[in-house]
Amino acid sequence: MTRANLRRDVARTMPQVSRGWRQLADAALAELRVSNSMGWCLIHLHRLGPEARQTDLAQEIGITGPSTVSVLNQLEQAGLVERVPNPEDKRSNRLVLTEAGAALVDKIEARFAQLRRELFNGVPEAEIATMLHLLELLNARIAERRG
Repeated sequence: MTRANLRRDVARTMPQVSRGWRQLADAALAELRVSNSMGWCLIHLHRLGPEARQTDLAQEIGITGPSTVSVLNQLEQAGLVERVPNPEDKRSNRLVLTEAGAALVDKIEARFAQLRRELFNGVPEAEIATMLHLLELLNARIAERRG
């Protein structure tokens, strides 16, 4: 296969893999009544801690403000996240996991870990490391082009 064909096939396959992952993750989390997007928001809010703002979350996940608002609205309606006024900046809110939201984080992480084990079963560690390196390189180049 030529270099050009390999690049084309990688570019064609990435969106398919991304969609497939989201679909499988949504299915894995369905019993918990959260989507893949909601699950990642909860995980990142847990990691960021109670001082997190909406902009911190969007930056951490790498999504736009409007996309963040939509997911946060869903999480708030589900009683998993609260928006608390930021005493240091009246224009922003802090995002705090509720008790129910915090209780879900470990369950979400466990389901994602199981999905990763299943998908990467039999794939040599060196190939996974190479894949990660390539994805990080492409991500950095995409970020450079976006400015």
